Amino acid sequence: MSLTDRCRRQFPAAFVVAVAACALLVSSSLVPAGAAEQPDDRPNIVVILADDLDATATPVWTEMPRTAALIRDRGIEFDNGFAPMPICCAARASILTGKYGHNTGVLTNAGEVGGFDAFRDNGNESSTIATYLHDAGYRTGMAGKYLNGLEHDPDHIPPGWDDWNAGVDNFLYTGYNYQLNENGVRVKYGFSPADYQTDVIARKSTEFITDAAVSGSPFFWYAASTAPHFPLPAAPRHVSQVVPTAAPRTPNYQEADVSDKPSWLIDTALVRAATIAAINDVDYTNRLGSLRALDEMVAGIVDTLDRVGELDNTYLVFTSDNGYSLGSHRLTQKMAPYEESMRVPLAIAGPGIGKGRSDAMALSIDLAPTLLGWADIPIPAAMDGRSLEGPLRHDDSQWRTDFTAEYGGPGAGGLNGIAQEQVPNQPSAMYALDMPSWSAVRNERYLYVRWYERERALGDREYELYDLERDPYELTNLIKTDDGRRAHAATVAELDRRLDELHRCAGVECR
Repeated sequence: MSLTDRCRRQFPAAFVVAVAACALLVSSSLVPAGAAEQPDDRPNIVVILADDLDATATPVWTEMPRTAALIRDRGIEFDNGFAPMPICCAARASILTGKYGHNTGVLTNAGEVGGFDAFRDNGNESSTIATYLHDAGYRTGMAGKYLNGLEHDPDHIPPGWDDWNAGVDNFLYTGYNYQLNENGVRVKYGFSPADYQTDVIARKSTEFITDAAVSGSPFFWYAASTAPHFPLPAAPRHVSQVVPTAAPRTPNYQEADVSDKPSWLIDTALVRAATIAAINDVDYTNRLGSLRALDEMVAGIVDTLDRVGELDNTYLVFTSDNGYSLGSHRLTQKMAPYEESMRVPLAIAGPGIGKGRSDAMALSIDLAPTLLGWADIPIPAAMDGRSLEGPLRHDDSQWRTDFTAEYGGPGAGGLNGIAQEQVPNQPSAMYALDMPSWSAVRNERYLYVRWYERERALGDREYELYDLERDPYELTNLIKTDDGRRAHAATVAELDRRLDELHRCAGVECR
């Protein structure tokens, strides 16, 4: 039968109109059998981000057994995970961009060098993991905490996100009575058990993954609960299970002698000690309670991936934005250059990743280049971090041996806020809950810190040096005295030189 006859039979009432349909029939008959569009089998990526979860005092994997079994035990646990900008917004900016704070312009949570405004005003929104993955064909989505200060523009949706569910007020930290910007619509959540923030993020995770799995495109999901950030309580179903628990009394807990610490800490030591005595154990109990729902959320995400047939083709990352001090050195919160603030849990599982542990120094700035590598996207030269591909395959032979860390305290200004001195004569009282700007370099043995406070009459900078091999709790500042400075002059000179290099580095210079 001729092609014309076939067309007449298939479309007898509209032969003329059917010519177009026949053209399709002709073209399809000419396409080789193996030339059909191939499915996109690039891996999916899921990042689960905790808030203020330390890797020092808190027994993370004991309190989160599902996460331990489903991610840590199926992949690589990094014993040396660090947040070089150990405060919420600066840390999250580094995760999103793969850059140090001195290159994002975000060194704290608010002010000229902090918060969402600084992130956007410094041009970071066009070069995040979301924009890179979206432009490469990934379906992207997030739920939970994005950046501090987003409440200043609650209707804003940054580029690169297909499904946007970000908290836009500070009630997100309470677990209830908060608002999410859900793809341009502000949705109010109340006080019912179903409104508990971590559970809402868990449901949105299930919905996104279920929908994305049938789209034919690889997907990226970013789940950012505020657990265990103060004052988030346990979920209602867990309240009866929470037992009052004292924070671990580590050797540096309520450090008895802080005379070798910087002057701002000496000046506020008494009020800090009183604060810790009053609230620290309650805070710790709340933290442990809130981790239960977070652990269930992780299990729900993994279960959903398994149910839709995507688990074996998905990379899973569990980590925290920064660590947390639970009374060490008479400190609460984070922000400090010490181990408690900077160390974070980090576990990664997925296709081709071995099982075990790595002692490589893995930084939050390494996550973005790692994710792009999984998606076969070239790592931009402007990124300061490097892909964790080597350590994930038990090869850290060419890995870094040091890194810089930084924080912009009250009065910090300019894109490189750490290079600016504090405004002179600030009252010490302001440091009862905050601290001056600092920059630091940490290698496999030493931590060297440079403080920028100028309240002292002489305006001298203050410095700290700790031998982490001999003094892992950072109890003895080796260069507080003249004798100590002379004894460690060579070490200080080398670390000072290295700090000057690193806290001005950009791109490949930082790697």
